[in-house]
Amino acid sequence: MRITIIKSDQKGIKALEFGRSKLLVFSLLGAAVLTAVVALTHLATRWSLQQDLVSEAAIKKWQQELITQKEQLEEAKRISESQIQALSTRLATMQAYLLRLDAAGARLVASAGIEDEFGFGEDPAIGGPSEDVSATTSSYNDVVVFLDQLESDINSKEQELSALESLILDKEISAEQQISGRPITSGWLSSPYGYRADPFSGKRAWHSGIDFSSLAGSDVIVTAAGVVTTVDRKPGYGIFVEVSHGGGYTTRYGHNKSVVVKKGDIVKKGQVIAKVGSTGRSTGPHVHYEITKNGKKLNPYKYLKN
Repeated sequence: MRITIIKSDQKGIKALEFGRSKLLVFSLLGAAVLTAVVALTHLATRWSLQQDLVSEAAIKKWQQELITQKEQLEEAKRISESQIQALSTRLATMQAYLLRLDAAGARLVASAGIEDEFGFGEDPAIGGPSEDVSATTSSYNDVVVFLDQLESDINSKEQELSALESLILDKEISAEQQISGRPITSGWLSSPYGYRADPFSGKRAWHSGIDFSSLAGSDVIVTAAGVVTTVDRKPGYGIFVEVSHGGGYTTRYGHNKSVVVKKGDIVKKGQVIAKVGSTGRSTGPHVHYEITKNGKKLNPYKYLKN
C-alpha cells in the first residue's frame, strides 16, 4: 500500500509518497501523542481536584481554630471580669474596715484631747521629690499580694485600736464610777459621820452618814456614775434616792424636796438627781449622804477628798 501526497507552492509541485512502514510509524506516533495528552490531562485534572480538597480542609481547620480562639477569648474575658469583681469586693470590704478605723481613731483622739494632731476621715498628705524611674506597672498577682498584706495590716491595726479604745474607756468608766466629791454644788458640812448628839433628843447617837446644809431647792448631784436603784420615801430619810455604782458600792441621798430621776436610770458623775429639801426627820434643808459597800455603811470622809 502506498499513499501519495501532492504539495503545491511557489517553487512548484512536490509529491510525497508514504509506504506501509512510514504510515505505521506515523500512526503509532500519533497514538502515543494522543495517549500522552490524555494521560497528562487526567493527571492535571486529578491534581487540580486534590488541590481544591486540600484548600477546603485547610479552610475548615482555620474555621475551627477561629472558633477555638474565640472560645478562649470569651473564657479569658470571663476570668478577667471575675477577677475584677473579686478585687472590687475586697476593696469595698477594706473600705468598710478603714471607715471603722477612722471612727475608732476619731473616738480615741477625742478622748485623749488631741484632735488637732490627727486628721481622721481626711486623705493623708503624701508626695516625693521625683518619680522613680525604676517603677513598673503592677501585675494582677502583685495587686493580689499587696491587697492580702494590706488586709492583714488593717485587721491587725483594728484589733490594736479596739484594745486601746477598750483600755481608755475602761479607765474613763472606772474614773466615772469612782465615788468622790460632795453631793451638793453649794453648801457646807453640817453634821459628821459617827457618834453625835441627836438633834431631836440631844442623846449620844450613831450617825451613819454626813449632812450637807444648802438652800432649799438647790441641786443634789450624784458622786459617781451608776444606776438608780431606789426612788422612794423612807422613814427618817424622807424622799430618798439610792444609786448603785458596781463592785458592791452604793450612795444614798436623803431628805430631798423632789427627785428628777427614776428607778432604772443610768446617771453620770455630777448629774443632778434631786433637789435639796427637808423631808423626813430633819431640822432644815440639807442632804443626808451615805456610802455603802455590800450593805455595810462606810465613812464618807475619805471619799470627799478623792
